[in-house]
Amino acid sequence: MESCNDAVLFSLICSAKENDDAAFSALVERYAPMMNKVILSFSDSRFRYDEAFSEACYALHRAALSYDISRSDDVTFGLYAKICIYRRLCDFVEKLGREVGVAADVDVESLSADSNIEQRLVGRERMAEYLKKARGLLSEYEYRVFLLYINGESTAEIADKLGKDIKSVENAKSRMLRHLRAESDIFSDV
Repeated sequence: MESCNDAVLFSLICSAKENDDAAFSALVERYAPMMNKVILSFSDSRFRYDEAFSEACYALHRAALSYDISRSDDVTFGLYAKICIYRRLCDFVEKLGREVGVAADVDVESLSADSNIEQRLVGRERMAEYLKKARGLLSEYEYRVFLLYINGESTAEIADKLGKDIKSVENAKSRMLRHLRAESDIFSDV
């Protein structure tokens, strides 16, 4: 069932796909608090806030262009955008880490050689914790579907890899998402 807010959001997404700058600005305004939260989760002195916000806006735009409204029951646009923004910022920080080695005007005193490694380790630990919590909520089959789903596999690909029919995978995805949504607050402290 589509709510009024969903209809407005879907309209903004469709308009943004048609290069409507006002619609995209409305999406940025709507999702700015989430974008700021993701940006602030990265504590890296090598980039400024405005650089990170620019990267986040780029990722939000790409998310709007690639979001499949017909699958909105599977994953909300907000979650999809948050994942896209997080991944874009991870890539941005990693790229900065590679560039630090060739930059001539970098203040040596402010560098931390292991900050990129530390950041990736923290990211991996956080992801491992998310997966551990998800594993505790889901059945073995639902968890296998979940892992393939978050890797971007389509329902048909998941069915093929697991040797199940599409209906079985759809049912498992539905249960999986229902369980994860019902217990979403346990992920907030990770």
